[in-house]
Amino acid sequence: MSIIDPMEERTMSLPTNVGVTGAAGFIGSNLVNRLLGEGCTVIGVDDLSAGSMRNLTECVEHPSFQLHQFDCCDARQLRRTFDGCDAIIHLAALKIPRYGGALKTLETNVKGTEAVFDVALATGARVIQASTSDVYGNATAPFHEDDQIVLGPSTSRRWSYAVSKLMDEHLALALHAERDLQVTILRFFNAYGVRNHPTWWGGPMSPFIENLLDGKMMELHGDGRQVRTFTYVTDTVDGVVRALARPEVAGEIINIGGDEPISIVKLAEAVQAALDIPGPLRATIVPLEKIAAKYQDVRVRIPDTEKAARLLGFQATVGLDEGLRKTIAWHRLLRDERFSEAAGVA
Repeated sequence: MSIIDPMEERTMSLPTNVGVTGAAGFIGSNLVNRLLGEGCTVIGVDDLSAGSMRNLTECVEHPSFQLHQFDCCDARQLRRTFDGCDAIIHLAALKIPRYGGALKTLETNVKGTEAVFDVALATGARVIQASTSDVYGNATAPFHEDDQIVLGPSTSRRWSYAVSKLMDEHLALALHAERDLQVTILRFFNAYGVRNHPTWWGGPMSPFIENLLDGKMMELHGDGRQVRTFTYVTDTVDGVVRALARPEVAGEIINIGGDEPISIVKLAEAVQAALDIPGPLRATIVPLEKIAAKYQDVRVRIPDTEKAARLLGFQATVGLDEGLRKTIAWHRLLRDERFSEAAGVA
């Protein structure tokens, strides 16, 4: 496949009817907005266990949007709901089980993906499968899609998330090779931004902002020297839309991420500065063993995005400073709404 030029990119078109699992979640709701803006009809599925109807306020009344509330592991109901969809974007998943729930993470992520693939095989729909940079584990960064996978021991339950996503990837590629499933796998790198979950479920940035706004200390898990590449959600969504518009990338695994690596302690400093809070750094170190027994972390997580640029014409455009401003503004709005609701109840 050749590098996409601007003229070719303008001719790309999207499927008419798109199903989205995890539609009320962080990435899902931002994606729904983008797809509706592109003229797609969108059928969303979400059990609202982690997502929120608040995330869909802008589109819930849109004539081209439907939301169905149920667990996407229900293959029979999923088939009825997504019948007629040209493509399915599978985002619904459980994340790293820091505080337990490894079995649920494994079962939900694998069963949900199996259900989506069964529907796609029966209907001929294309699939965009959301995976994660966590699958690289402690491989040598920057991570290329064909690099070795280096995971920790099975006795550390944090790896159950990565293992479940690797199972999803292997299943996707096997079905593509043997049953012609038209599926593209996207490995996301630390998405953040508007509508992210305000707890550690949404990664470190959300609790950093929430804690500082509450006058509390940020918690740096481990030593704070871990390096991450954060990707503003509109860039993550753009990667999904570009993959959706290019059926020829079926059978590919593609990294979707930004290009500004930063250590967690430097991120904490950036968040505090963006909130105009003077130093010293308002943070405390929390040893990994206090998070969970045998908990392990990834030291460096940086993507190689050459393939995304070459096959999709993708490049992250929102820098960390701009992304932080937008994210903090949203957190302030969220807090104002919570205070208003509390005052109303009182």
